[in-house]
Amino acid sequence: MGARSLLGLDIGSRFAKAIELSESKGSLALTGYAMTEIPTPEATPDAIRDMLSHGGFRSKQTVTAVSGRSVIVRYITHARVPDEELPASMKYEIGKYIPFEPDDCYIDFQKLEEPGAAVGGEGGAAGAAAELRVLLVAVKKDYIDEHVGLLEKLGLRPQVVDVDSFALGNAFELRGAVSPGAAAADKVVALVDIGANKTNITIMKPASSYYFTREIYVAGNDFTEAVARKIGFDSAAAEQAKRNQNDRVEEMKEAVSSLLEDLCHEIHLSFDYFETQFEREVDDIYVSGGGSRMPGIEDVFQRTFAKQPQRWNPTEALQMNNDRINPAELQENGSQLAIAVGLASRIRRD
Repeated sequence: MGARSLLGLDIGSRFAKAIELSESKGSLALTGYAMTEIPTPEATPDAIRDMLSHGGFRSKQTVTAVSGRSVIVRYITHARVPDEELPASMKYEIGKYIPFEPDDCYIDFQKLEEPGAAVGGEGGAAGAAAELRVLLVAVKKDYIDEHVGLLEKLGLRPQVVDVDSFALGNAFELRGAVSPGAAAADKVVALVDIGANKTNITIMKPASSYYFTREIYVAGNDFTEAVARKIGFDSAAAEQAKRNQNDRVEEMKEAVSSLLEDLCHEIHLSFDYFETQFEREVDDIYVSGGGSRMPGIEDVFQRTFAKQPQRWNPTEALQMNNDRINPAELQENGSQLAIAVGLASRIRRD
């Protein structure tokens, strides 16, 4: 049996990123990488088409993701019923938890249970035994249909539409699978991916049902605008200054200090909620995304959480099997590829 390949395509508001993973005889390799800036929303199809053409990817089989206010993720408790009865039972519960008409949405759900232990109930062991936790996802149909239509127009064959925060968690679990010493399996980690328009938070304990996700609408574009106002740059010059961290770093730190405080406050609320739900503290914080390059982030995180955030590159432990990939460029942009890697990592489940 030959190698199987899967393309993970992360379409952000500022950049599109593509990662291809291939599996052969149980071995996983990175066989494709490309990234491009999207100048305007209208230019998205052409920008992605050019990126795919220059990337030389093997596979048209594609996993992509959605996010934003049209995507609803809920972790709910439900009366414990046999697995075969859960779909029918959930049908009557869904309307309680989503702000849209269920008929206007694509809906999926998954039972969550900690192996060997009952979780997700109130009132101690009896409550936990009487209830189960369910992950519920609902997405507006027109949003998904538009997204899938774009991929099909580009000649791709969409296999799965995921959610950004779940892909982020999958990338971290892949990191542990290909590099077992990278993180302790019994630790609870918070993954903070700072993009252009939003920050994704995924709190998880690998290989367990301890899971929390959230989107916060403080992110890289807000940092850029703050820098532009403080220093007197236009947006393009402010973006370059933020990326290159020139000799005006202290001014940039001052410009974004209140935004970083706001972001950390929201993250702290998420930690508090998670720790209350599971009675487990967050052990480590990992940051990724283009916005994580903003000067001053480490200092504010350290001050707020009394933990040093760790930057991580989801491609660092992957074997490369394509001479067209520039290792230096991959290393430079690695922190922005977590979601794309997580999408492509679904090849391990096929």
